[in-house]
Amino acid sequence: MTNVELQQKVWNNLKGSLDKAAKFEDLVAVSFSLISENNEDIYVVVKDGELLVEPYFYNDCNCVIEASAEIVDKLFSGALTFDKALSDGTAKVQRGDVAKFKALECLVPEKKTKAASKTATKTATKTAAKTSAKEETKPAVKEEVKTPAKEEAKPAAAAPAKTESKPATAKTAAAKSNKKKKK
Repeated sequence: MTNVELQQKVWNNLKGSLDKAAKFEDLVAVSFSLISENNEDIYVVVKDGELLVEPYFYNDCNCVIEASAEIVDKLFSGALTFDKALSDGTAKVQRGDVAKFKALECLVPEKKTKAASKTATKTATKTAAKTSAKEETKPAVKEEVKTPAKEEAKPAAAAPAKTESKPATAKTAAAKSNKKKKK
């Protein structure tokens, strides 16, 4: 793949991210030295809120990355993360600020791989199962809580009435006995 073909592929992947590029406050200029027979270059620049992808070397770039055209294509298509490419050595920082290189990753469209889709599906299924289980459990718990509370309330109401009646009876009996003594 030539640098012109790669430039077109990268542009097609990033052109949907123009709004994100407009939010960049700093200049981010990364030049990619392609590992190929022709030693070609492309660059990706976000400058003054504009996104540029050109098939040349950028002289005043923040960072120079060495990688094959296929790796650069995978980076900007979302098939390979920037950190993974750096850690496994498929993309190497020749010079400059690696943070500027990583800043470009937010422009890459999100791409779901088969593994990511399976994980998302499993997570969604588990969440749905937990939600439905909670909904089924909640009404049963409420009924159980209400039933004992009603039963407890009835004996509690009856108990104070019995205690109040005994002192009243005792007072009445004492009053009757005092009347008998006075006569």
